Amino acid sequence: MEIRFGECAIDTDARVLHRSGQPFHVSPRAFKLLEILLAARPRVVPKAELLKRLWPTTSVAEANLVNLIAEIRAALGDCPKEPRCVRTVHGYGYGFKAEVASEVPSADGEAFCWLVYNEGRVTLREGDHLVGRHPDSVVPIDSSSVSRKHARIGILGRRAILTDLGSRNGTFVSGGRVEGPVTLRDGDTIILGSLPLTFRVPALWDPTDDLDLTAARQLGRRRDDRNTPQKEVALECGKKRSVTGLLDPKH
Repeated sequence: MEIRFGECAIDTDARVLHRSGQPFHVSPRAFKLLEILLAARPRVVPKAELLKRLWPTTSVAEANLVNLIAEIRAALGDCPKEPRCVRTVHGYGYGFKAEVASEVPSADGEAFCWLVYNEGRVTLREGDHLVGRHPDSVVPIDSSSVSRKHARIGILGRRAILTDLGSRNGTFVSGGRVEGPVTLRDGDTIILGSLPLTFRVPALWDPTDDLDLTAARQLGRRRDDRNTPQKEVALECGKKRSVTGLLDPKH
């Protein structure tokens, strides 16, 4: 994804930041912080949340976060006294304030989809994405109704596989409890505990592509999931269909 604002552009796939057409180096953690602020805009993200997401297994001083903000501002040519991009809410946190001119797929044409939640959105790219209260969750969650490792969404090409990881309160899709695989349409709602998420896909995805059932099963059963009770949900971006032996006809 390439996001343009002012004289700057950030390519989240190539992990590079440009200003006035020139690349500017930032540390990996500063880049991740900028991504978090962009995804959450215009919400101001509390410092405690940022510290938890940037250093999930380590307790660090708040000064480390201040240093990252300074690094981002220097790369963006932003002034802390009159900020155009990153604003500070003293005693609380930071927010991204610049108007985003465009958000387009990166030059390599990589497909992606989104999860939209009440405090922002997150882009899902090729690979696996954990959702839950675990620090590695792709969405920040602090709700006792959601399990620590509630579900996993795996993106394979233009398809997404949602796997319930034996969660305590279950996973729901557009009002119905997930008891078997179901294909989602753009805009459908996923409920984890009491947390609603909206699944979105870009218009450039071809909704007529056939679902690769073998690849879907392989993606849904990767790594440590082999020993975990699971409920699999096949999410085909763009249209809803039933497939004998995989999809529950009632959906």
